[in-house]
Order: sequence, then structure tokens, then C-alpha cells
Amino acid sequence: MLKKLLVQLQRRRVANAATIYAGSAWLLLQAAEIIFPKLGFSENAAALAWVLALAGFPIALVLSWIFNITPEGIKITSDANIPDDPVPPRLTPLKVTAIAASVLVFVAVGYLYLDHLDANNLSLFTEESPPLAGPVRPAPPDDGIEDARVTIAVLPFDNFSDVADMEYFGDGLAEEILNLLAKLNELRVAARTSSFYFKDKNFDIPTIAQHLGVRYVLEGSVRHSRDQIRVTAQLIDASNGFHLWSETYDRTMSNIFRVQDEISKEVVKSLKIALSSKSKELLERDLNVDPDAYEFYLRGRDYLRGPGDDEALRNAKTMFTKAASLSPDYADALAGLCDTLLQQYFADLEKDRFTEAEQACQRAQALDSGSATVYVALGNLYRASGQYTLAEREFNTALSLKPTAVDAYLGLAEAFRFEEKYVLAEQTLKRAMELEPNNWAASMAMGRYLYNRGRVEESIGYYERIDQLMPESNAAANNLGSAYFLLGRFEEAASAWEKALDGAPMAVLYANLGSSYFFLGRYDEAVKKYRQALKIAPEDKVNWGNLADAYRHSPSQSDRAPATYQHAIKLAKENVQINPSDAVALAGLGHYLACVGQREEALENLEVAKQLAQKEMLVYYYSATALCALHEQDQALQAIGTALSLGYPAHMVEADAGLSCLRGLPDYPTTLTQSIRQEEKLTDGDVQ
Repeated sequence: MLKKLLVQLQRRRVANAATIYAGSAWLLLQAAEIIFPKLGFSENAAALAWVLALAGFPIALVLSWIFNITPEGIKITSDANIPDDPVPPRLTPLKVTAIAASVLVFVAVGYLYLDHLDANNLSLFTEESPPLAGPVRPAPPDDGIEDARVTIAVLPFDNFSDVADMEYFGDGLAEEILNLLAKLNELRVAARTSSFYFKDKNFDIPTIAQHLGVRYVLEGSVRHSRDQIRVTAQLIDASNGFHLWSETYDRTMSNIFRVQDEISKEVVKSLKIALSSKSKELLERDLNVDPDAYEFYLRGRDYLRGPGDDEALRNAKTMFTKAASLSPDYADALAGLCDTLLQQYFADLEKDRFTEAEQACQRAQALDSGSATVYVALGNLYRASGQYTLAEREFNTALSLKPTAVDAYLGLAEAFRFEEKYVLAEQTLKRAMELEPNNWAASMAMGRYLYNRGRVEESIGYYERIDQLMPESNAAANNLGSAYFLLGRFEEAASAWEKALDGAPMAVLYANLGSSYFFLGRYDEAVKKYRQALKIAPEDKVNWGNLADAYRHSPSQSDRAPATYQHAIKLAKENVQINPSDAVALAGLGHYLACVGQREEALENLEVAKQLAQKEMLVYYYSATALCALHEQDQALQAIGTALSLGYPAHMVEADAGLSCLRGLPDYPTTLTQSIRQEEKLTDGDVQ
């Protein structure tokens, strides 16, 4: 029986097919290992390829048994077209060993990839199961204590120098140590936004550790005197208060750069972490950076940690530029320059900022292809320009380098939102919050997402959470004001924004305060606030459009509206050139055009916006205000009805002077009533 089977296998050339398939699959999968990372695919993609290869192996054998390749083409195998083999197969020990070894190798490698697949929670790219990196699995310490043993926070180093201006140095040194440790996949490091919150606050170490969800805390101090620097660092086990390690380093500025590496190595050594070869390479890096460049870099980071106003960003750009000019191969300095230019671009939307930021990011990437921070910045750049596929690629690359990179998850969620992949966006944000429950930036992003989706009541809880984590944060007060604003609580919104302005005179705060006055019918006060916003950010098209709306409805200044709308149109067109996929910007442009009577162009922009984002409430809101300006009341009512169904609040419609044309229509009360009932259901939890 066995001999007959072997004869059939040989005559049907099944063994040949198996050999060809295994060899081809092996070569293709080896190529995938090299090519996939360069294409920005997750490391899980190679594992998935192995699964497909293994699944295809038995299929190939079955097909080779059934079909035969002949000079006349592919035919179903029969005795008539099976080639004769005059030499009967002989089952020798050598053949048995070779076949068994081949099968075992193929299956063993496949098993390893399947195990890797399971370890990384690979999921298919659907909205029900987003392509998110799985939880990091650090190597356990020698004594087998659970993973929580390798969670750590790095606090800002205290400044014990005689000069208060040297405070930036301790903060910068701590941040660099944090960034280096965060690159090690064997460690879970609390984000800087979370750990730096405790700067200058009177909390004990156990409280800080509990708040940040870590077991270990690294703290230290810096004393700077002329060219001499003394750095003290200590690692504390917050569960019992014991000091695991402490050291004092006396250095000159010329070799201070090495201190952060030495401290990082001692932390890893004290925690008894078994490092991968990649992590060891990161700790053994050999950086040749000018000491002055390093100091400029630390000053730049200090400015970037500030309130984010125009002056701070200008100073940060100057410092990073100086650092890069002294050490042209200093990737971190270029990454800092990229971050700064990106923030400037988001603040004023000037086209040149975008180009400069992209160039700085790409230079940093070329110098350090292993920096997750650089890929996050690139992802944000592409997201800002509407290149969402590229943005996803960069964010996923960052996550492949650092699976716990919360900033990458937040950027990825934004890209998903703009692509209307709402399930993916929300799941990605939840993943970020699971990684760092006390990261206020993650709470901010979730609140903003819910706010933009019309789930305003839900968003307030996240903004209030930020207010608990960062009581002095003007960003939290700003977003809380936005939530009150969409709930129609305009006076409370104004109070929140006025509180935020006490922290920093930012353009967005003046603009938001102007909007609260606009909806309260105090148009001249709104004009003043919009003008203050434009002094800080003169290239912001939205503020020019808001100012034009306030002029238009002001009894004493309506003659200024047309010229102001024209300036908003000019800026809006420039922004749309950078990101032609920004549906809200296109709809806003349609509104400005309609308000100056440019009917055809206005309608064209509104139609494109609706095609790009059929579920974006602000697109339909702008469509309604534009159609009102064009005296198309029935179409305007239909548009605002759609906006209301997508979550735009009914009380906002009632308070908006730009929608006053609707109030005399017979169907207007019904449209509002239906929306209010829907809002009540959402509030009661009847609709998910």
C-alpha cells in the first residue's frame, strides 16, 4: 500500500510541487521580512504572510495531485496523462530524514510566527478590529516579578544652581533620559506630559507613582557653576520607598552629554531587565554632539514645553536652528525644529511653515530612522495636508518602533476621523487611554473627538478629567468652554475661556471668547475679541471669517464685512491648496463666498465638501449658513436638518444670527423639535 502511494506521489510529481512551493515561499517570505518594514508595514504583516504561506501548502499539494501540466496545457490528472517513471521510488533512510527535516523546519518557523502573531494581538484591518499594536511584553526581571516591576516615570530634575535661568537644564536632562528609556521596549515609561505635571508640586513619591500608574520613579537634581555641573539621580521603588540606586556625577559641559546615557544604563541594571540586542545598541550609542549645540537643544525643548504662544515658538525655532547649525548631524535638534515648525503651522496655517517642517522632519528621519518621535511628527504633517494614507503609514511605523507611543495613537485616531473611519478612531483613542489612563493629552483627544462627533455631553467628562489632572492647563479650560458652548451655555463658556486667557493670551482663546459673544448677540464685543485673535495669528482664515460674520451682523460696522470676507476667502483658498481634502475648510470657504454673493463658486465648494465628508455635521452647518446668505431658505433648512441629525445642537441653531432666515419657515419648528427629541434620547442613553 505504501509503495503504491509513493509511486503515485512520484508519478504525479507531488514531491516536486512541494519542493518548489516550499522554496518559493521561503524566498518570498525572506524578501517580505526586508521589504515590509521599509514600506511602513507593521511587523505583524510578516507573521500574517507566514500564516497564508502555511495555509497554502496543503492546497498546493492537493492541486498537484489533481492537475498535471502537459505540453497541451493544464489537465485533470488521469492514468493517460501521468508521465511514466521507469525508476520506481525507493524509500531510503536518507530520504526519510531529509523529508522529515524539511517539514519540521517549515512547521517550526511557521509556529514561531504564529506565536508572534498571537503575542502581538494581530487583527485584520476592519473597523470592528483596528490594526493596533498589542500591549508591550517586556522581558521579566530575574526574580520573576510581574510586568508592573518595569513601569517607570522620570520626573524633572530640580535646579539647585544659583542661577534660576538654568532650570531648563534639569528639565531637559530629565526629558532626554525619559526619551532614551522610552525607546526600550522592555520598559513602560510614563509620558512626559504626565510626569512633568508634578514639577514644583508638593507630592510624595508613592502618590506620584500611583497617579502615573508606575512602580518606579527616577528623580534627580542639577547644580551648575560656570563650566562645572553636578548631577544627582536616584531610583526609588514607590511600593516601599526604598532607594534602589543613587549616584552623583561631576562633569564639565564638554562631557555632560554622556551623563544621560550613564544614568539610563544604571536604571536598566538596577531593574534587572534582560535587554534585546536592539535595546543594547540604543544604550551603547556613540553621539558626537557639540556641547554648545546640546545646550541650545535643551533651551529649545524648554521653550517648546511652554505655553505654545508665538514668542515661545519663535524662541524654540531659534534654539533648534542654532543647535543644528553647530552639529548638522544632530537628529534630535532637527526633530525639535520639526515639532516647532509644525506647531507654528497649526497656529497660523502659513504654507511656508509646512514646507520647512517637512524638510526638517525628513532630515531628522534620514539621520535617525529609529526615532518614533520623528515618525509621529511626519504623521502629523501628512495628516495636516490631507495625505491620510501616508499619515497612517508614519504613525504605524512609530508604533512598530515603540508600541506604547501614545502620541502615535492620538495622531492615528485623528487620521481615521478625517477618513470617517469612526469606529477605528474611537478604538484607537481608547487604546491610548488604556496605555496611559492619566495622560491628559489622551483625555483631551477623546473629548475633542466626542465633541466633533456631536456627543457633547460625553465630552464634558473628559474635559473635566483634564481639569483635575492639569488644573492650570488653559487647554483644558479652552475645551471645557467649547463643550459648554455647544450645549448653549454661552455665559459659562465665556467664563471658562476668560479663565484660560488668564494663563496665556492665545489666539484660539480670544477667538472662542468672541464666538461666545457672537451667539449672545453682543456683536461689537465679538469684533474686539476676533481682532485680538488676529493680532496673534494674522493668517488664520477662520478668525477672519468669524470677524466678517461679526461685522455683518453689527448694526454699526456692517460696511466692513465684504472686505473682511474677501481676505478670509484668499486665506481659505491658500489653505485648501495644502489640504484639498479638508471638507470643513471647503464648506467654510463656501460660506465666505456666499456672503459676498459669489453664488456659483460657493455652491461648487459646498458640493465638493459634502462629497468628501457625508457625515461631518460642520459641513452641513456651513452649507446652511451659506444657503441662507444666498436666500435659498428651503435648501438651507434641509442642510441644517442633516447637521442636526449628525449631532449639531438645536439651541445653537436658534441662537445663530446666520440662520435667522429659517425662523419664518413652516417646517422650522418641526425640524428643531425632532432634533431636540433625538438629543434627549442620546442624553438618556437610548441611542448608542
